[in-house]
Amino acid sequence: MTAPDLDVLTRAHALFAGRREIPSLETGPSPALVRAEGLPAAYRHAAERRSDELTAARRVDAEVSAILVRAQRDQREAHQQTRAVLDAARADAVSTPDNPVAQRELLRRRAARLRAQHAHVLAARRRARRRLALLRALAYRRRHRLPAPNSRAALAVRAALSRLGCPYVWGATGPDRFDCSGLVKWAYAQAGVPLDRTTYDQINDGVPVSRSQVQPGDLVFPHAGHVQMAIGNGLVVEAPHAGANVQISRLGENIAIRRPL
Repeated sequence: MTAPDLDVLTRAHALFAGRREIPSLETGPSPALVRAEGLPAAYRHAAERRSDELTAARRVDAEVSAILVRAQRDQREAHQQTRAVLDAARADAVSTPDNPVAQRELLRRRAARLRAQHAHVLAARRRARRRLALLRALAYRRRHRLPAPNSRAALAVRAALSRLGCPYVWGATGPDRFDCSGLVKWAYAQAGVPLDRTTYDQINDGVPVSRSQVQPGDLVFPHAGHVQMAIGNGLVVEAPHAGANVQISRLGENIAIRRPL
């Protein structure tokens, strides 16, 4: 194993060095609100709303904690994997092949280790992007109101947002890679609503809706060959094009909109 090879493998392993414990955001059950008799109704209603907000915030905290724990686990796993490759390379570095067959075998192992280390780094990067996308989806949920959680549109929106960061792959329909129509088809399937497969068919699904009446879950067509899903607040979620990931974008101006039934 040459010094340049060892340097590459060492730098890859160093990407995952260091272990920092992530504190839990969960703080136990919410304290019960006192509902004394005789208090004004406005006060009780305000207290109940605040209790609901606290419950929602704790739920988000629990989800964030779970994502951070998984991210920490990913880091440890990548650290162990890259360390194993580096240790094997260092063991080879002290040996000197004494015949052509041994030299060829050493070259084969060198190439295999470089490929393996590269694969470990890429896999860790994909996992990190996935965790970041989940955190962004949680942040979106905290900032914006989604449709009622028991509606099919809300289930589809939440499903689509859960795929933020997944790569665009032409012809893919999930669950970890999508093209534009594959994303909306998969998201609505999670809500029990079948959609046609291609953009050119989906543009005939449901009923037409004007831009001023767009609602979360509506299918948005900036042109005949692309589909997005409205998520409210002038935004859409989409699998935009090759080389990109599922992302949140602005709602366009010149668009066609269909509402699945």
